[in-house]
Amino acid sequence: MKTQKKWVGMLVIAAMMTAAGCSGTNGGNTPAPTSNASTGNGGGSDQSAEKQAFSIYVPDLAKAVPSGNLLEDPTIAYMAEKSGITPNITFLANANYVDQLKLKFAASEFPDVYMGFGLTQGDGALDNDLILPLNDLIDQYGTNLKEVIPQYAWDAVTINGQIMAIPEPSNTPSSRLFYVRKDWMDAVGIAEFPTTSDELLDMLRAFRDGDPNQNGEKDEIPFTMREKFSWTGDMIWGMWGISPYEGIELDGEVVPGFIHPNMKQGLAFMQTMYKEGLLDSEFLLNSSAITQQKVTSGVAGTWGSTPSNAFNFQKQVSEALPGVNVDVVTMPTPRGTGYDGPVGSVNFKVNKSYLVMKSAKDPAAVVKFFDWLFSEDGQIFSEIGVQGVNYAEEDGKYFYRETSEAEAKTEWRQVFKMHAHNEKAFAAKYSGVQFEKMQNAIAISNEEGIESLTMGMPAVGQNLFNLYYEFHEPAARIIVEGADVDEVWDEFVKNWRAQGGQELIDEMTTWVNENKQ
Repeated sequence: MKTQKKWVGMLVIAAMMTAAGCSGTNGGNTPAPTSNASTGNGGGSDQSAEKQAFSIYVPDLAKAVPSGNLLEDPTIAYMAEKSGITPNITFLANANYVDQLKLKFAASEFPDVYMGFGLTQGDGALDNDLILPLNDLIDQYGTNLKEVIPQYAWDAVTINGQIMAIPEPSNTPSSRLFYVRKDWMDAVGIAEFPTTSDELLDMLRAFRDGDPNQNGEKDEIPFTMREKFSWTGDMIWGMWGISPYEGIELDGEVVPGFIHPNMKQGLAFMQTMYKEGLLDSEFLLNSSAITQQKVTSGVAGTWGSTPSNAFNFQKQVSEALPGVNVDVVTMPTPRGTGYDGPVGSVNFKVNKSYLVMKSAKDPAAVVKFFDWLFSEDGQIFSEIGVQGVNYAEEDGKYFYRETSEAEAKTEWRQVFKMHAHNEKAFAAKYSGVQFEKMQNAIAISNEEGIESLTMGMPAVGQNLFNLYYEFHEPAARIIVEGADVDEVWDEFVKNWRAQGGQELIDEMTTWVNENKQ
């Protein structure tokens, strides 16, 4: 009751702040920042006008965003007050964010800093030498940056020793995990997760034959995945250390994963799965929505997905199957027969990044602002919001209210979450089964994963880009038609190299040698 009263009090204050902001005016000679416009230093008084400021482009995450005088928004006002620096934010539509960046850059409408995804997202700024190296500024103003950001994240945004962005290190670097219905395992008498590809086959066979959903029908799908050999199938290749679209070393060259001989091990495995009825018979046709429906309706036993879905699947399948003791868990990737290297999905060590333009008026202000975001205060703010708006605090413990994000229209705040993990914020957001599921997924994601040598490589030309997808047809012939793996794949690789693939390999190898040595 005491906590509830405190919440009410906090929210009344927040409502008063918001109402005052909506009805008031700037009251000073300098215009305050407004949405979708760069307006100088902003602020409503001489004192605020003296503050450091910077302009920034971010996606709106397809959520409601503030408009008008942005400093009247409690969340933005909090950032400006606590950091001592005013962010003049331009929100761009999430659906075509990169396209809008291209248009603005082509028109020489440059912000001081903008959000990216690693170093290359097709906007052309890095390729055209528009990005400012940050080494000296971080040394001077980035105490928290240097303390909190792990080396692997710095490496992901560093080219030839120059730090080209401020990264958000991933809390779950291995980008996809195996999901399994643990209640199905229990139903067929399997007590331990499979640790090898052979043991995985045995578990899938038990799912096929043992009626794990206990409805008396053979309607179970032991393993499902999405169409076009997309990322939900990476868990199979990952048992042999392969991600088909990522760069891997082979005989002194950097090649796409599907060219590596280990790709054939995954193809042979999937051929067996399909032949024995262990692989979803519609795997070549499943859209994302259909795959999701098969999982959440409770007919799938195993699949691959992102670590962030660790509780979502539990919740969705439980809701679809009332009265069933559903237990959806993440499990470590089994090791492929005859392989002793790293397993799992490709590591995405950075979720997003912020790139500072060489034209920035005050790049030091940008670094100082992001250094605050990595402080304890900044971490709590970016993850659970503003006290009295999104959470209450009592005796050092945070009480987060998830529904406040949509109510207060603060969901966009996630663009400023830059840390990987904060224990207090995590405990405030998750509890009980949700906490347990998420913690397990995070632990597995940090214990496995494979490296991509070409992570951060600029986009290749369309003619070379199309070459990444030419393996789909021969792969389908092998898996579905039962074609000989060695004969078909070796011939495909030979022809692929001759028909432009070698040019792609040369470009990949040159880039890695010039930028990642």
